[in-house]
Amino acid sequence: MASRVVLLVCALVQLSTAAVEVPGRLVKSSSAVSFSPFAAATEPTCDGFSVYTVCSDCNNVLVCLGSTNSKKNCTATSPTTPYCVNGACSASYDSAGECTPSGVTCTGVGFFPDPKVCQNYHYCEAVGEESSVYECPPNYVYNAETTLCKQKVYATDCVTVKCDESKVFVAYGTSKKYYAFCQFANSVATSIQVLMCPDGYSFDGSNCVFKCPGAGNYGHMDPKKYFQCYYSGAQLIYTIQSCPSGKNYDKDLRVCTTPKTTTTLKPTTTAQPNV
Repeated sequence: MASRVVLLVCALVQLSTAAVEVPGRLVKSSSAVSFSPFAAATEPTCDGFSVYTVCSDCNNVLVCLGSTNSKKNCTATSPTTPYCVNGACSASYDSAGECTPSGVTCTGVGFFPDPKVCQNYHYCEAVGEESSVYECPPNYVYNAETTLCKQKVYATDCVTVKCDESKVFVAYGTSKKYYAFCQFANSVATSIQVLMCPDGYSFDGSNCVFKCPGAGNYGHMDPKKYFQCYYSGAQLIYTIQSCPSGKNYDKDLRVCTTPKTTTTLKPTTTAQPNV
């Protein structure tokens, strides 16, 4: 009986500890200059007779083949193992080797999971700009639902994008908010873009689709339109309505309003008196 109590207490402690989530630390700012991890003078070279591999930088493996050598770019070969660690491509980067994770080109504003490294995540300030990169503590992984880091308890807690050449878009784990677009070259995924469904939309395996959260009006991806949700019998359905010409839908006020225009004031000049 006592052993069962001890096991129960241990399980409860583990559960309560695992439930605590923390933010990650900033490891690369969006304004940071691209970092070169190795100076040219210290870049590894082959000895000219042995067969072995070594990291030439954070993303490239130098393959020494006796009197010849070749380089393998991990990022181009497989986005899921973009970093070089101990002469091999790896999903984790070598922080001891002064490597820093790469930012992504932002497809939206807000938090985004890293498609390849489950302990990293990104914050985007503007579409088209490079993201700031955050890293979770050791043994933690990013939780896209809470935008925080949670303890890794099971292998399935580590979520990455699984590219599928037969699909246009693929899911990010079980998330209904995030999904990804993979680009391929010779059947190898060369780049992965993580995308985010707008508020009120969810990813259904192929596209972002709208689902009424309740009766009322809700914003559409097209700012000139909105969803009108109402009950037809016991079923909640919607129709797409359009605002009058010259007006956009305000999702906060839930009405069509005239967009505010900003006017730039021209500087006034003071006439100089004739001398």
